[in-house]
Amino acid sequence: MATRIPQEFIDEVTSKTNIVDVLSKYVQLKKAGKNFVGLCPFHEERTPSFTVTEEKQFFHCFSCGRGGNVYKFIMEMESKTFPEAVIEVAKMGNIPIPDSYQTENTNYQNSDSRTLLKMYEETAKLYNHILLKTENGSHALKYLNQRDIDDGLISTFSLGYAPNNSDLLLQFFKDRSISENILRKSGLFAENQEGELFDRFRDRVMVPITDEAGNIVAFSGRILDKNASTAKYMNSPETEIFSKSKVLFNLSNAKKSIRDNQNVILFEGFMDVLSAYKSGVTNGVASMGTSLTDQQLYTLSRLTNQINICYDGDDPGVEATYRALTQLNDERFTYGVISVPDQKDPDEYIRSEGSEKFSGLVKNGVQTPISFILNYFRRHYNLNNEHDQLEFLNQSLQEIVKLSSPVEIDMYVGRVADEMNVSKDSINKELDALRRSNAIKQPAEYKDIQRTALGGSTTTVRSSKFDRIEKSERCLLYWTISFPELKANLKGNNFQFVHENYQRIYESLLAFGDINDNTEMSDFMNGLDNDGKNLLAELEMMQMPDEYTEQEIDDYISNINNSDLESRVSDINQQLKQAAMVGDNKLQLELTKQLIDLRKLLTSN
Repeated sequence: MATRIPQEFIDEVTSKTNIVDVLSKYVQLKKAGKNFVGLCPFHEERTPSFTVTEEKQFFHCFSCGRGGNVYKFIMEMESKTFPEAVIEVAKMGNIPIPDSYQTENTNYQNSDSRTLLKMYEETAKLYNHILLKTENGSHALKYLNQRDIDDGLISTFSLGYAPNNSDLLLQFFKDRSISENILRKSGLFAENQEGELFDRFRDRVMVPITDEAGNIVAFSGRILDKNASTAKYMNSPETEIFSKSKVLFNLSNAKKSIRDNQNVILFEGFMDVLSAYKSGVTNGVASMGTSLTDQQLYTLSRLTNQINICYDGDDPGVEATYRALTQLNDERFTYGVISVPDQKDPDEYIRSEGSEKFSGLVKNGVQTPISFILNYFRRHYNLNNEHDQLEFLNQSLQEIVKLSSPVEIDMYVGRVADEMNVSKDSINKELDALRRSNAIKQPAEYKDIQRTALGGSTTTVRSSKFDRIEKSERCLLYWTISFPELKANLKGNNFQFVHENYQRIYESLLAFGDINDNTEMSDFMNGLDNDGKNLLAELEMMQMPDEYTEQEIDDYISNINNSDLESRVSDINQQLKQAAMVGDNKLQLELTKQLIDLRKLLTSN
């Protein structure tokens, strides 16, 4: 059993970690003054409001309010406990981790989600063992090896084999006392007409599906028998930990490569991703459905601005590529197409032509969407026939008119003109007429377009408005954290903050002691609850001068100490309005005297 991680090790990890390096694995960060900004990974937004300060080693989202240090980020992003987050950050920084500090959790007495994650992890290990170490898995291993999937790739992707046994996995978890309710929730089992559970996956090569953090959340099982009447692939049903609209196969492995290559390659099948990975093309992913969802696109937008589609080169693959291009109209991205020659799928092409040739195709063979679409149109028309020529020209102009770059327009107009043996001037005249026609239609559609654009923008930076008292509390707490002498002065005068959230941080600060560097600041934050971490990060992100003045501090303290008086003034003003409404002159006179006395007290303070 793991021992408690000592403070010395936490401090070592903190001092050797740069929050920008860690968070860059999840968010595409760009320098903005002294800080870094990007799209928040915790909610959808179009305008970056997620800010990371390298100087203070904090992050804060000005939209959703989340904030904290590197451990808080990992805890929220990957659903880890604090000790697990420390270990994860240490691994990222290649900091040696003593065995006694490992935080592996071998029991199932946690939330359902954590139990399901553990079950999927152990299922993958079991299937991998059967594939590699048992006679039962030998034919599945032979199948994979025939497809050039070696032990290294099997290990990287934790591939396995589910034997043709209806209750092997079921018995495995029953022996571990997993409840019937959890077994049914897991998605690992189906049930017969009598309501009895049996293993969902049988006689299939098992491909684990991971979430962005690398946790196994589902499986895709591929049949070995080509002549079988059952589906070629069987995927896990949706569960508490798996939603196919959110997950992208191989994203957890591909994130670094996507950032390094500044693009992501979208493949059609899992085997294509595996083959590409083995060939050195490691920035590939595959969706769990026919097209990318808004959630998947948002996830990718945090990593890159370029999506390249690499589907099969046969007719169905070309049709799928065309459909994808017509559906991928998200303005956050530019798009490209990698067309696989000889009507092969990427896996076939790699096995027949070799890794080097495929890598060259990926690097140098990216077409623009318009180039692919023009080639797609050519496949559907007989350009020796005048009617088809005119149809091809009309279709081509409908695509070219969407372009905004004059250079692109001129290039593709020239290409079509040469192919159709007509002048560029005549095509440009047709384009002008098409633009005028579109402009006439635009006013009727304008409101819908504007509404759609506004609806797509989900980010509004919070404009938190604080009254004079709370502004004083925020500023005073900021300075108190940074300057120990202020803390000593407040403590000596038994000072109290008005709002409970600021008072809690203040009390934690008194118990913690002085904060002299980023490591101690991070340690202080680790002891706060979730709301306290968010608030502390928000305070530390405030734009403040390097030094305070004594008059400034006195003003803050005075405002806070007089908060009760100001509250009473506000109450009396409300009572005065009500007394005036009912015409109670006597009460108005009494309230006015009270108001004068209170204002004298405020002035004297």
